[in-house]
Amino acid sequence: MEDALRKYQLRLEESQKEALKIRKNYQKWLSKKKKELKRAVEKLEKVKPPKNVDETLLKIVEADRRAYVSAFKRALEGIQDIEDLGKRLPELGKVHIDYGKHVIILFEKEVLAINSILKEMDEGYREYLQETQRISLPKLEVEEKIEELKTVKEKLSFINSEIESLLEEISLKRKEIEQERQKPEVKSIEGQLENLITKKKKLEMEVRSNVSKIQKTLKRLRMGGLADQLARDSGVALEKPGEVVSLLQTLKPRFEGKARKSVEWLSENLESTVSEIKELDRKIHELRSAMEKELSRAGHLEDEISFLERRTAELESEKKKLEKLKARLEEEIQQEVKLLEKALGEEIEWGNI
Repeated sequence: MEDALRKYQLRLEESQKEALKIRKNYQKWLSKKKKELKRAVEKLEKVKPPKNVDETLLKIVEADRRAYVSAFKRALEGIQDIEDLGKRLPELGKVHIDYGKHVIILFEKEVLAINSILKEMDEGYREYLQETQRISLPKLEVEEKIEELKTVKEKLSFINSEIESLLEEISLKRKEIEQERQKPEVKSIEGQLENLITKKKKLEMEVRSNVSKIQKTLKRLRMGGLADQLARDSGVALEKPGEVVSLLQTLKPRFEGKARKSVEWLSENLESTVSEIKELDRKIHELRSAMEKELSRAGHLEDEISFLERRTAELESEKKKLEKLKARLEEEIQQEVKLLEKALGEEIEWGNI
């Protein structure tokens, strides 16, 4: 690739030198043509119209002649080099058509002379473009793009390394968290919590089971108030044990069979069961506080992992952008290499960057 670029640079310099020579030659040619056109325009400006011409026609032609001459003079002043000629030719052509169509009626010889010079200038400019295009080389930015690609690859390598390091750090911290959770103290608290929670659920289920057996009768009684609340939700018994016991003692005669046995159980055991549940809640809360203290380091580690994961996500996002840029640069370099191969007539290897 370096050798190919050196060859390209040499050919580019040769092409630029040749283009400069061509430009100088055409500048001389342009200077000559400008003088010819200026003389032809001045001749048109000074020549007298034919005699015995219709006065109305003469007025129209003379007005257009003045505009025609004035426009050509302004255009000629704006043509300093061959590039200016290319910009001005369309304007000159338009002036020639717009005003020349009337001027030619009375000044045919002069207008045709101007038209002939314009054609020569147009053809000369086209020849100039063909000659410069024949020797010109494509404008390439392959070196700059290769350097940019190298920079992108270096950044990607650094990001991949950083991501790998972060993931390894996250993995180590997760292992530390697991070690914290496997401590004997933590396991002991977990066991106690499990037993207490199981016991609490069992007591709550016993209460709810007995309440469910009396709900049908309560709904049928339609007493409103606490009775209707209890008929809809067995949890009311756990929230208002004293009131529920008082209510059931009043209504006890109205229950029969299994429902009556449940009323008796609730009357005798609801308040003590709820007290026991509350005590279990207190112990569970204490154990959870103790667990939180034991796992405080694990909590800090979780916070650190969250930070590391956010940083990893940011890097992954940046990595995606760089990978897109890398793919675009590789495609652009490939296209430029094809142009370089065409210019030099040889195959070029560039893949190992």
